[in-house]
This record gives sequence, structure tokens and C-alpha cells, in this order.
Amino acid sequence: MSRTRHIVFLLNLLQDVNVIRPLAYLAGREFDCEIAFLVSGRFLERDTLRTWQRELGQIAADTGARIMIFESPLDALCHLQGKSGLLIAASESTLSTHAETHNVFRVAPPGFLKITLQHGYECVGFLQNREHVIAHGRNIKFGADVVAGWCEAPYLTSLAASERSKLYVSGPPMVLNKPGSGAKGGSVSGGLVCENLHSARLRATGDHGKSFMETFDRFCEQLGAAGEKVNLRPHPGGMYVIRNNVALAPNVVLNSQPIYKVNLSGYAFGISAPSTVILDMVLAGIPAAVWRDGQGIMDASNYDGLTPISSLDDWLAFARDAVSDRARILDQQSQFLSRIAMPVKPADVYARFARLFSGGVSKPVELHAPPKEAPPHPRRIAFLANALIPTLQLSFLKPLAPMFESGEIAHDIITEVEANEALPARRHERRDIGAQRLESMGNWIDERLTQFAPDLIVACRYSAPCADRIVAYARANAVPLIYHIDDDLLNIPREIGEKKFLAHNHPNRLKSVDTLLRGADLVYASTPRLKSRLRQLSYRTPMAVGPIYCSGKILNRAEHREVTRVGYMGFDHAHVFEIVLPQLVRYLRRNPGIEFELFGSIPKPAVLDEFGARIHVIEPVRNYEEFLAVFATRNWDIGLCPLARTPFNEVKANTKWVEYTCVGAAVLATRGLVYDECCAEGCGLLLDDGEWLAALEDLTDNATARHEMVRRAQARVEAEYSVGHLRRQVLSVFAEVRRQIDRQSADHWPHLARGALAAITAAGLEDLLGPSQA
Repeated sequence: MSRTRHIVFLLNLLQDVNVIRPLAYLAGREFDCEIAFLVSGRFLERDTLRTWQRELGQIAADTGARIMIFESPLDALCHLQGKSGLLIAASESTLSTHAETHNVFRVAPPGFLKITLQHGYECVGFLQNREHVIAHGRNIKFGADVVAGWCEAPYLTSLAASERSKLYVSGPPMVLNKPGSGAKGGSVSGGLVCENLHSARLRATGDHGKSFMETFDRFCEQLGAAGEKVNLRPHPGGMYVIRNNVALAPNVVLNSQPIYKVNLSGYAFGISAPSTVILDMVLAGIPAAVWRDGQGIMDASNYDGLTPISSLDDWLAFARDAVSDRARILDQQSQFLSRIAMPVKPADVYARFARLFSGGVSKPVELHAPPKEAPPHPRRIAFLANALIPTLQLSFLKPLAPMFESGEIAHDIITEVEANEALPARRHERRDIGAQRLESMGNWIDERLTQFAPDLIVACRYSAPCADRIVAYARANAVPLIYHIDDDLLNIPREIGEKKFLAHNHPNRLKSVDTLLRGADLVYASTPRLKSRLRQLSYRTPMAVGPIYCSGKILNRAEHREVTRVGYMGFDHAHVFEIVLPQLVRYLRRNPGIEFELFGSIPKPAVLDEFGARIHVIEPVRNYEEFLAVFATRNWDIGLCPLARTPFNEVKANTKWVEYTCVGAAVLATRGLVYDECCAEGCGLLLDDGEWLAALEDLTDNATARHEMVRRAQARVEAEYSVGHLRRQVLSVFAEVRRQIDRQSADHWPHLARGALAAITAAGLEDLLGPSQA
């Protein structure tokens, strides 16, 4: 058997191309293996315009993939014989329409891990509507070892009991589709209507397609009279209006491009009968409406929460509301996405597929359960840090607290502060640590670790002495070592304060950071940009990065009230506060009823003295839970998050946004750095340097806008930044470091993933999506 591993994508339906396209690019960037497209003869027959063959050819050229044609399961077996790795189908099940791919799965060589992808939001065997059930029944099975679903198990209500153990929650791969050369930016004239008249759901309980087209024709007539165009996109598989030469109104513009070449975000609105394209529109951030037949016979319950329309009056009203009431519709759609428990962030979905694929291209593994002899998570964790720092508290102690309290995990915290107390330094040793003291400190760390006997070591932002002794202990005792880092500790700038600058840039501390970045089994970075920075600095240790850094729990619910208090939280970052300070002074002069607070160690600038008792300085609180409790009592209405545009700040996390949101403050933040994603969709205001005064005035004058902003942001925190989310992320990192150890010790295949298999390769994700989305 060839020792080269393969990732083979199996295509049968035309719409399969849209599903596998981003995954083929991911495979090409992340895995050192052969890529191939195994294409059915039926695919070629269906592609009468050869549109999808050209698309597939382009993807193959970009990824270096081979294209192999099969007419029968025996043909497919001949192509697969002697190979191993991953066999991935975009549409596979026991349905007769999926027979070509299902039969290939039945005969595939045992060296392949077989994966079936959910290929639509409503998808047979995953999430069916009533028309699906009428047409296909309920008991749909798969020939795959793994079924990659878009939502958590409770929301995939059609997944058969026998198939549930196969589920791997990946999220929808389409969020990774970077528009190709055919996509055009900017706005598009009018809205977009999508037809899927070939679908069984429009025929199973009546001729709903006829009703849809009649309403569409009258809608076009009305808009045409007003000089407006209507864009129509046929379904890529059915192409009903094209294949049947349906007469269309003169103001209809046809767009039959693949969905990844359609600039959805440029349309004023979108309308479709129930179909996955509705989800595409929602994710593109445009108002989307779900068409239902006038009698309400067709099942659209899986789209409950989105705007339903039926009659011509509904269509016209929605077209108006998409302009005049856009914010409300988009907020409604955001709530829908939160409710269906579907991962939709590109970085998260990319990471999930990278982890899934890594199981099939490194060595055969059991994806659904760890080996029986291994515990599901570490039982004894030793944390090492310079002190009981906030990073340690919010990244590990807070999310894992329930497991510590229940006794499920035991932990010990070993700090440089403790070592200095246990080994008081002589006066001449305080500045430069001598060899004898280093030996004593190393022995002290060894003794603490030996006494506790951890099965996992986490060095959290550690830059204290004896990093080499920590690495040596981990190696000698076969204990996995994770280095958690949340700043570019090798390039701390002078702007954060002279004292911190000198301390962090001491050669001994830089050496400790370097030792851990090279010697750990896994580096756990706080943000994708920090991981990318470490890669740029030539560190090749396996790296993980999660979708969130700081978790939050809502402490003060959003209130509709007048603005009375604005604040800034900072620690030794006076240069950052200076960005907003001149405009803040003008704002306070114009608004004598407003108080301002500084929370932290940043000194009060003298320019604020003129405001007397209106300025409050709150001393820093070092215990993180106590800090949050105090912060919640301050009742800020607006929180300021300015950031200087420096390389150091580019890799920071959005912690302030989470904390401000949890205490009920609306967030004003610097545009183009760490806050763009969390503040999107009205969850904060992103500002350039000269825009702070106007933004403060706007929120002060409009209590409703401020309240709605906080409400949206708090909904995002609860949906995406909960403590439970962070706990699961941390446990997944713990599981990944164990997998790294297993890979290093096992006699596995030589062709491993080039990038970090625990999470995304930041450069690869940016290349796939473009920098604005990655």
C-alpha cells in the first residue's frame, strides 16, 4: 500500500461543488497529502452547460488535485485501491438520489475514513421539513464513519438514533467560501429573488412553485413600473426558469453564477422559498424573507424567527421595510442565528474542519471517544505563572472553577512570587539572578511539581526564571506541557510604561519565553493574529487558538436610561488614553451632567482637574472576580476602548469589550484592530481617531440607540462568549495536547498537517477568506 495519504472528495450532484470548494482549499493549504476529486458520470450528465466542470477544473488547478471519473462502484474502487486517508462526500445517504456516492462508500477500502457533509440547512437525514418526510421518509441512514453536521445534536432533529454517534459538529463550510474572480464588490441595483422550483418541498403538498412564480411576476411588474430592477437567481441544480425557458419581465436580471461568486451583501434584500440560500443571505448581512404559500401548507417551521412573506402585498412591504426598518430585521436575523446553535464564525468553522481532517491524514484514529485507558480530560493540572495574574484567572481558573469545586480536576498554582518568598534573595541577587539561585529555584519548582504529580502542566504567560527546568520536568515525566500566551511577550513596547518595558525585555525573561515557545508540546495563543505573529517569528511548535479569549456573564442588564457616567479602564496605558482625551475634555465641557471614571492604575491626566468632583479614579482590584463585582457597581453607560495602531496592539484580545458589555456599558472602540468583529452588527461603535466626540454625543443624545446597542452586545456575549463556551474551548485544547503527545510517540504516517491541527492556520484562513473576513 502507498504510504502517501489522500483526501478524496466525492461529487455527484452539481451543488456538491459549492460544499466541497472551501474544504478543498483548506486541504491544499493545511495538509501534505494528495488531493483528488472523484466525480460521477451522472455529475457530468447533469452539468449540461459545463459550468460546474469549469469550476471544478479551476479548483483542481489551484489545489493541485487530480480529477477522476467513475461510472460504477467498481470504477471508483479501482481509483481508490491502494490508497488511504479521507473520503468526503457532499451528498450521501440511503436515498436513491444519493445511490452513486452511497455505493462508493460501501466498497471503499478500509484505509479511508468516510465523511458525509451536511449540504444544506434543511437536509435529509439531518434536519428535514414535512415535505422531506413525505417525499423520503424519516429513517435516512449514511454509509459514512463520520457525519459532519451544521448544528449541535438537539437541533438536528432528523438524525436517526443509529447515526447520532457519528455526528461531528463542523458548522456550514460555505462560510469559508471566498468569492472568486467573478464576484463584484459594491452595491447591486435592487433585491435578489432565488427560485428552487425543482425542489420536492414545492411539490410534495401542492404546486407551490406556480403560486411563487405568479407572485414573483406581479412583484416584478410593480417594481418595473417604478423603474426598479429585480435580480433572479435560479437554483444551481434545478435551474428551472432557464431549463424551461420561462418568460420573465423585462426588468428581471438573471444571475446564474455559483453562490460564491455572487456578491450577496451588495443586494438591498433577499427573498426565497425555504432554502439554504436564505441562510446565505442572513450570513451576508442583508434583510432576508422566507416565502410561504398563501394557505400556509408548506412547512417553513425551521425558519421560524425570520420574516415570512406570502402575498404580493407582503413582498412589496418587505422591500420597503428592508430599507426603512433594516436594523430591526437584521437584529431579528441575528437572534435566529443565536437560537439554532450553529457555528458560523469562519475561524471557528475552519478550525473544526482542520481538526476533523487531521484524524484521517495522520493515522487511523477513533474520533468519537478517547482511548479507554485515557481520561476524558486531565485530572491534575499544575499552573505556572509569574504571579496570580488576571490572564490565569480569566483564561483558566474562572472557566474551570466548577470542575475544581466538584473535585473533578485537582490543581496547583506555582508562581514566581511564591518562589521568591520561599527563597529570599540576597541583596546582590535582586537584579541579576546568579547560577546558584537559579539552581535553587529550579529545584524548588521540581519539588513542587513532583509533590503534586500533575498529568498536565500549563505555563500561563510565564516569563520567570527556570523555564528550561519546567520543560525538562515535562519531558522526563511524559507530562504534556502547554504554553499559554496572550501578548507578543518578545516585543513589549516602551509605550506601556518604562517599568514594564524594562522588566519584560530583560534578556532572562525573553529567554524564558523563547524556551517555552520552542519546548512546549502545544502553544495556546489568545488570538489568531498572535498565533500568526508567532509563526512569523519562526516558531513551529504546534499551536492552538480558540474563537474566544475572555468569557463573560451579564452582571447588569441593558437599561433604557439617560447617560450619566462614561468610563475608561486601563493599566499603564496612558498613551492609549491620550487618543481620546482631547475629545473627551470637549465632551465633558459640553455635558456638565456627565461624570467620568478611570478604573485601574492609569494616572489621572492633569487636564481633567478642571472637572473637579465629576472625575472619579477607582483603584485596581487584582482578584478578577472581585474586580468584576466592583466594576458592576460603577454603572457605566458608555465605555471607551481606544487602541494605538501599533504591532503590539494588533495581536491583543477584545477583553475590554466583553467586560464593558457585561456591566451594561455601550462600547466605543478603535476601528481596524481587535474590536471589529465583536462590535459588528450594532454591538459597539468602531471609530477612527477623530470620531470619538461625535460618537459620545450621539449616544448621549439617543438613549434608545445606546440601550439597543448594549442589548445586542449582551445577546452576543451570551451566545458566543459564555463561561461554558470558554470551558469547552479550554478542555478541547487540553485534549489536543494529549493528541500531540500521542502523535509524537506513535509510529504514524509521515505526511502530517503542516499547520496547527488543533485550530486554524491564521495565514491559511486569511488566504482562503481574505483579510477582512479572517
